[in-house]
Amino acid sequence: MKTKYFLLLCSFLLLGRLPAVAQQEILKEKVTVVNVEVPVRVFLDGAPLAGLGKGDFRLTEGGEEQAINGFTVRRKKINVENIALRPDAAALPGRYFVLVFRVIEYNQQMRNGVHYIFDRLLRQKDKQLVMVNDRTLLLNPDLTLEGRREILDQMLDEEAVRARQKLEQYFLSIKHDLDQTRLRTLLERNSNFYAPRIIDFLNRYLDTWNEFKNKYLVPDLDKFYNFARHLEKMSEEKWVLSFFQIEMFPNMKIGGQIRSEIESLISSLQVDRSEDALHSRIMEQQLMRIDRELNAADTFPVEEVSKMLVKVDTTYHSFIMGVQREAFSEDLEYKKVASDIENSLREITRRSGGEVIFSGDVGSSLRAIEKREDVYYVLTYEPRDPGRRGKVKVQLAGHPEAKLFYDDNIRTDYIGEYLKKKRAEDPEILLNRLGLDGHRLRMKISNCKMLEARKGREGQVSVAIRIRDEQNQQVYDQSRHLAVKEPLVELTVDFHFLRPGRFMFLVEAHDLLTGKTAMDILQAEVR
Repeated sequence: MKTKYFLLLCSFLLLGRLPAVAQQEILKEKVTVVNVEVPVRVFLDGAPLAGLGKGDFRLTEGGEEQAINGFTVRRKKINVENIALRPDAAALPGRYFVLVFRVIEYNQQMRNGVHYIFDRLLRQKDKQLVMVNDRTLLLNPDLTLEGRREILDQMLDEEAVRARQKLEQYFLSIKHDLDQTRLRTLLERNSNFYAPRIIDFLNRYLDTWNEFKNKYLVPDLDKFYNFARHLEKMSEEKWVLSFFQIEMFPNMKIGGQIRSEIESLISSLQVDRSEDALHSRIMEQQLMRIDRELNAADTFPVEEVSKMLVKVDTTYHSFIMGVQREAFSEDLEYKKVASDIENSLREITRRSGGEVIFSGDVGSSLRAIEKREDVYYVLTYEPRDPGRRGKVKVQLAGHPEAKLFYDDNIRTDYIGEYLKKKRAEDPEILLNRLGLDGHRLRMKISNCKMLEARKGREGQVSVAIRIRDEQNQQVYDQSRHLAVKEPLVELTVDFHFLRPGRFMFLVEAHDLLTGKTAMDILQAEVR
């Protein structure tokens, strides 16, 4: 939305009719003109509908028709052919790319895709914000594209290792619990404790599943809103490329020993005394719940996220792929978890003018979308009543089968309102004033959460520092935990061992109470 303010100074000199003092008064009137931009994407049979004009659209706000006083057709695609041969290549404006990765394994196919992006699609002036699992980093635009790619390679390698370790921790935890349960039930097979032991095991399994689901599968709306607000501030042409490896969870094998034993126990107890029959029904319900939750999709806020992406004027492409993991267990196997994320990403990308591709061959997938053109329309109107905000409705004449996507609440800053409310509940950790003084790295970390009273936990911040030299060799990589007693933490770290030269310092501060992270990069000369 663009708002223009015009201050009209109206002076009236009424000689002979007003007192002398009144003749010197200046009457001021402030007139506010609000021009609202509404990006609209139009699809017919799944493809963008081009060739429309201003007269094809009708726009109302709050049920009242509005005059469309501005109309623009916008076209964009990622790859500009033969850009190196264009005489104006150096003058082309930079674009803003957000590269989002949800990875368990940084395999060769994904690595080839990342290299394809930096070698074939990006220009030196383009900016890149990268989001890898729970980490976010704005790549330093002063670095070459090759240097930025190397940083992302390292980040993806590190985060894939962490993700696999977390997945293996879940597997080992469930396997240990399963083995302990089997050992106890062997000793108590003919006792009254046999069935309750199995029930307790299944309850713990479901608790572990819920922890995994809430951490990795339930969408974090806070992140989407922060992401949208960040994109809203960017004036460049915006693209989002999302790479999503389907999550996996250790599941009891159908036909495996422990699953077969439980099913056999359920059958045998159904004909026994009432207490045994009750245990049988409980175990049966637990198995049904496990099967249902690991094979059913969760609700994803498609409408909410889609509107935000349209509002901030970005095109979103998504690449979904699976990975293979061996469990090496007769009772457990890694199962791809069914999630609504796949269908939801398809709908979200479509509404933003992008595509979703299911393939492990990331390079081929990128080639499939690089020449795809995103075509959409921007309608501009001046509300008849600027002070009253209503729902916007856009209609298209002559194409009843066409589908329109736009933000019907375009005049409301619902992104800002949501973030203001959430920040009052949980502050957003900030990393400020990162600088080098001789051999000493100084920084300020603010907005730390100091106390989580309900859980009896005091504030802690984890600070990780990585240093690379001019040859891009890592010379330092360590982290430390700090107790937080004030919302502002000032930290100085002495790197006396660094020889003179130019270094890149990557600092990551993580609030352990809120789970929020701030990152920054400093390139500085050590003398």
